[in-house]
Amino acid sequence: MPISPSTLLALQKAGENLHTAQQAFAREVQSNAARVVGIVASEPFSNEADRAYAQLRAIARMAHELQGIEEQLKTLYGAAAEMMQPETPVIVALAGHGARAQTRPGTRSLEAAQDAVVKAAPQRPPSKAKPVRKTAKDPASPPQRLSANDEKVLAHLKTVLDRRSWTALSQAAIAQGAGIPTGSVGLAIRRVVAAGAVREKGKGTYRLA
Repeated sequence: MPISPSTLLALQKAGENLHTAQQAFAREVQSNAARVVGIVASEPFSNEADRAYAQLRAIARMAHELQGIEEQLKTLYGAAAEMMQPETPVIVALAGHGARAQTRPGTRSLEAAQDAVVKAAPQRPPSKAKPVRKTAKDPASPPQRLSANDEKVLAHLKTVLDRRSWTALSQAAIAQGAGIPTGSVGLAIRRVVAAGAVREKGKGTYRLA
């Protein structure tokens, strides 16, 4: 069975929280490294220097493990995005010519009131009346709504791309420039391309639309 958008969103939020934790541990490593340097400079052979160095190694190991978890989550997110359940349009069947005649004046039809694909049920025209022929037209797709991560990716791409040439960019580079988790880049790119703001040529090559 496909994965619902709400499940994919929960996975994306987990990636964002993991990215925040990884950044916090990176700051802890820098802070403890500076502390170790200070202690070693003043008391290189003391027990305090040994404890500080051991603590620094433990924190650095945690930061490294978080990075591995983020890579696994990125792979999991990519696989889940491919299985995401598409949005199912609501199909409304109108009663036909007679039902429309009973509609009160000033009441808008269901076609205008609902964002759905509306198909009229075929009806045989009454006697002495010419059938009304309608040309079926596919309604224009609603504009793609961009999330906060999508907006960050689009803002970054506008600084590195132009409309005249194609530029190859990795997801890691886009994530770093946009300030979002790497695992969130793939879906953000697809939404930005679907919105028509960026064009994609092959995989990983883009230019502004």
